[in-house]
Parts: sequence; C-alpha cells; structure tokens
Amino acid sequence: MTNIFFTLSCIIFFSNVGNSQNFKISKMIADKTTKLPLENVSIYNDKDNSTTNQEGLFVFVSGQNEINFNLLGYKSLKTTFERTEKQDTIFMEAKAFELKEVVVTNLEPFIKKVYDKMAGNYIPNYTSNFFLRNVLKKDNSIVVLQDIHAKRGKNAAPKNQSEIEVLNMRKTSFFQKKNQIDFAFPDFTEFFGGFYPALNQHIFTEEHYNDADYRKILFEAKEKNILGQISKGYFIINRNDYAIVEFFVSMYDNPQELPFKKFTLSSTQYRTTRYEKLIRYNKSSTLNKYYLSLSKLNAQVEVLADKKREEAFNYNLTMDYFTTNSITNEKVESNFAVDKDVFKAKFPYSADFWYNQNQLPLTNELKDFLKRVSENKDKKKEFEIIGNF
Repeated sequence: MTNIFFTLSCIIFFSNVGNSQNFKISKMIADKTTKLPLENVSIYNDKDNSTTNQEGLFVFVSGQNEINFNLLGYKSLKTTFERTEKQDTIFMEAKAFELKEVVVTNLEPFIKKVYDKMAGNYIPNYTSNFFLRNVLKKDNSIVVLQDIHAKRGKNAAPKNQSEIEVLNMRKTSFFQKKNQIDFAFPDFTEFFGGFYPALNQHIFTEEHYNDADYRKILFEAKEKNILGQISKGYFIINRNDYAIVEFFVSMYDNPQELPFKKFTLSSTQYRTTRYEKLIRYNKSSTLNKYYLSLSKLNAQVEVLADKKREEAFNYNLTMDYFTTNSITNEKVESNFAVDKDVFKAKFPYSADFWYNQNQLPLTNELKDFLKRVSENKDKKKEFEIIGNF
C-alpha cells in the first residue's frame, strides 16, 4: 500500500446553557457590511477560548458569563451570554481602511528589533488545552475527518518542545478500496514547527493596514530554494511591543515546476504542490506575554495516474488548531508521541466529553460526509471505513 508523507519544515449538539456551571451557546458571526461569514474570529473570556469555522459558526462553553469577540481588522465586541442569545447573528464592523500602494523602505532594522524581542515577548513554558480538526479530501470529496481534544505542554527545551496528552478523540475515514492510498498526516513536531524569514535572505515591504496599532509586513525570498520555489508571506506586528501576532507563509510559488517523486515499491508518483500555514498569538492578561492561540495548515499532494488509478487526483489536507482555555502550569501526562502520524492515534470516543467542550462546529460539507459514511457503512467489499464514533 502506498504511503504519502508531507515533510514540513517545521456530531456536535448545542444548548443555551449546558448545565448549572457552564454557559453554552452556538451562533454565527458575519461582516456587518457584506453579511459574509467571518472565519477565525476569537471568542474568549478570562477562562475559555473558541473560534469560528469557515461558515462563521462557533460554539462557546464557559463558566463565566462574559464573551469577547476579536478579529484583526475589526472592532472588538464585549458582551454576555444572555445578550448574545438574543441575537440570531453577531455582526462585526471592519475598521476604516484606506487602500494605498505597498511602501518600499528599509525595514530590516524594524524586523531585527522584532526578532530581538521574541524571547521576551512569548511565554517559553506553559500548558494549554486545544482542539485540532484534521480533514483530508480526495479532490473535492472528504475521505478523512478527525477531531482531537488534548493538552499540550509547551517547553523551551529544543529537544522536547511539546508533550501531548490526548483527552478524547473522534475520527472516521472513508475510502474506495480499489483506489485507496494510505495517507499519512504530519506529526505534532512538524505541525508545531516553523521558521521565520532570515533578514539577509528576504525582501521586506510594508502594506498599509486598517489598524493603527499594527503593521503588516510582507516578505519574499530573494532566491529560489533547492526545489526552485520562492517562499512568501506576511507578518502582522504590534507597534507597541513589537510582537508578531499573526504570521502567514506559502512555501511554493510555482508548483508546476516541482519534480514528481516515485515510491520505492510502487509505480505511483506524487508531488506536494501547496504548503501554507497561518499562525496567531494571543496575549495572556496575567503574564503580559504571548502564546500560540491558533494554527492552520493547508497542503496539497498531486498523485499521478498509474495501472491501479485511471485518473490523476489531488489530496487536500487542512489542519485547524486552537487553544480552548487560558494557559496554565498543569502537568501534562504524555500519552501520544509527538513524532507519530496524528491519524494513527487510537483513543476512545465519549459523546458526554464532547458535549461541553469548545470546538469547531461541523460544516454542512462535513455533515454530508458523515451521512455518506453512515449510508455506506455496510458495503465492506467496496469501501474501507475506519472510525470510533
């Protein structure tokens, strides 16, 4: 069976009040002007965190009544569960934006100061609960869904930067047996890994940003890497403390020039044609320093046709991570190796556990996928279905 590896450098039920201890709510957030849904909105209070999915939907559970809504480029909102419950949709207003040309100037001294302050701006050691959703598509059809709720121990030690304690998990995969390829997800070491562009190897330019408290800096590699690609992306940086609050990078600018790789024991050829990563950091109100709050990975692998497959296709992988609570110093009882394929995790599923957890709601596309799995679960000769819920 063929294995595809990414090498990286680096059924929800809602109620208004979950029980006497927790408030619980599910709503949609949209742009006030366009009425379009807003993704990656931070929903939080002093204790708990959540975020919106691509349809602008969120679920937020907390023992505190306060709710804050925050998204870079938009005016923040502060309210309560009771007030939010009365709204069908929460609308957020974009800050005033004046479109201007990119500013060409020497930004290296500013970026150097940002890098110099990184050690003091970010919390080196902490524990955070997190939610991670992994979705794999074959072309436009979902074949894998995995949700993980776990604890991460973030360590400053370079050899042991993360410890993972999986608290609960739900997953299912749905493949046609005749066309199946054993896809391997990145491990946690790869997912949490990353890089920042070296000053002497990148061109930095500034783009005007619609928030006076931040600067948006674009970067692009001066030369092609060994794969003949130019990496590019951007920072959003706090003007007051020089902290990077958002980072985006795209590793491939011309994927059609990438060579195909051939597996040792198979004639199947493939190449990775997209790798994009978005990272956001929140500031701890108690420590006045930053921690990882959200991370998104989008990648694509192109697989050529061969004797077993009549047509070429693409695998599209998305990994959505966000912290679900304020950071702590709790001990992590590690039960899953950080260098192991994430989808190989084997843990039981508990519906009761998921009922009161901050998590991404299922999109309509994911609901259709689960319906398709249910309708075909007995067709074992045609399909291979693996799942725990």
